[in-house]
Amino acid sequence: MSMDWLPTLLAAAGTAPDPKYPSDGINLLPALTEGAAPVSRKVYWRYNGNSQRALRDGDIKWLKIRENTFLFDVVQDPLERANLKDRQPDLYRRMVQDYEKWDAAMLPGRVVGASGMRAGNVADHFGNESPAAPAKPQPQK
Repeated sequence: MSMDWLPTLLAAAGTAPDPKYPSDGINLLPALTEGAAPVSRKVYWRYNGNSQRALRDGDIKWLKIRENTFLFDVVQDPLERANLKDRQPDLYRRMVQDYEKWDAAMLPGRVVGASGMRAGNVADHFGNESPAAPAKPQPQK
């Protein structure tokens, strides 16, 4: 995870993040150099493309893409083909509640178009504007 680079590189340099500016990540140096066991944790994310939202808790992943929602066991189903949300409704509801609780504590996400440009500033994609019809050459008189 990119959020883990800061604490890991600081630990490798023999220092730590400033306590006034704590990192969201964890130091992975023990796992990389000492063979330490993996650390279990929840990982949440938001991605503006397709309004994607997700939570990974152990082997389970809750995913929302636009209005479609999914629940996967990513170890048993690494290709994420078997949506478990109807087969495990209690787990599905818990994952949604966990995500919503986390999301409510975060800064609001930026509204951007599919191109990554801030919505309202430019067309969603360059070239989607209706160009004016090219002027037809006028016959010479």
